[in-house]
Amino acid sequence: MERINYLVDRYFSQNCTVDEKEELARWITQQAQDDTLREVLETAWKKHTDETLMPDHMSERVLANILNQPSLPVADKTEGKVVSLYPVTFWLRAAAVIAVILGIALTSYWWSQHRNALEVATPSPMKKGLTGDVAPGGNTAVLTLGDGSTVVLENARNGSLGQQGDVQIIKPASGKLVYTAANTKTDKVVYNTVTTPNGGQYQIELPDGTKVWLNAASSLRFPTAFSGNERRVDITGEVYFEVAKDAKKPFHVQTRDMDVTVLGTHFNVMAYADEKTIRTTLLEGKVTVGQAGRVVSLSPGQQAQLSHERSSLNVVNGIDIEEEMAWKNGLFLFNDATMSAIMRQVSRWYNVDVVYEGGIPQGHFTGKLSRNTNLATMLRIFTLSEIRYRIEGKKLIIMR
Repeated sequence: MERINYLVDRYFSQNCTVDEKEELARWITQQAQDDTLREVLETAWKKHTDETLMPDHMSERVLANILNQPSLPVADKTEGKVVSLYPVTFWLRAAAVIAVILGIALTSYWWSQHRNALEVATPSPMKKGLTGDVAPGGNTAVLTLGDGSTVVLENARNGSLGQQGDVQIIKPASGKLVYTAANTKTDKVVYNTVTTPNGGQYQIELPDGTKVWLNAASSLRFPTAFSGNERRVDITGEVYFEVAKDAKKPFHVQTRDMDVTVLGTHFNVMAYADEKTIRTTLLEGKVTVGQAGRVVSLSPGQQAQLSHERSSLNVVNGIDIEEEMAWKNGLFLFNDATMSAIMRQVSRWYNVDVVYEGGIPQGHFTGKLSRNTNLATMLRIFTLSEIRYRIEGKKLIIMR
């Protein structure tokens, strides 16, 4: 085992000779215990990197999907140069295990009319010389008051920010906004708006006790006091709600095309204009979602999806709640995600413009890492699948 640990360490440090790679390859093909192989590679990975590993349930699925296939499917083909020095069975096993350890799985197949077998492209070592970097986003937002004046929240001092209508606006040391009832009473309805830019996020506690989290490039418009027989707010972007229960005052969330109604529950609404669907995901309680006269009810674990293209409202079961809520929990979590879907998140969180040279790289990616990660570190996972990039100021160029 000492010899194998040495070889794997040499592989990760990019110092492995051809003979050493062949020796390591023979050991992997003969290794019967996946746990032993995983332990060896994981030890080397921890030594050479600082990325978060793929969770167990995801790694098991990757292994099952790849190792249990008697032959490779022809579907999901991508162009590219494939070099295979070992039998396909070896590359299947090596790619699966390395994908588990590295926390990134690329489904990348290539079919050649001039070959008799389909081969799988394996990850390449991390490329050197990648330049540029961008810091991750943080707690950044702008508060627009009822009179149109604005407050840049990250620059505002902690404590009271003033009064709006019947409430005091407090910024605690924790870096969020809290609306609390004031001693004075007025009949005037005052609306405030909190807006996060690209690279920003923020948390708000509304006057009824409802807690709200805004993702990057999002907004929440709300009355500073909920009068009448309902509570209604308007959002753009992506917002997570933990609604305070009040049976006499339903809580309404209005997007451009969807209305969500609840009494008290936990749910997430994703309504970015550049996404193909608006999604409402229910974590706890019950909600109704309406669009153009049609209304559907959701139970925990279900998601309402509204297609921008077809204006169709559908209910989807078995949603991966961890993936949907990753942003709120400070994570990137991709499960068979396309490059374009990932880059839309990257663009919003790092406040960069994404440009593709040579077209959008094909394939699907699975991985998990902290959102508190610099852009260059985050992008290292893609260099393993022969995808190159460069950063020029606030522009991220992806190259095939």
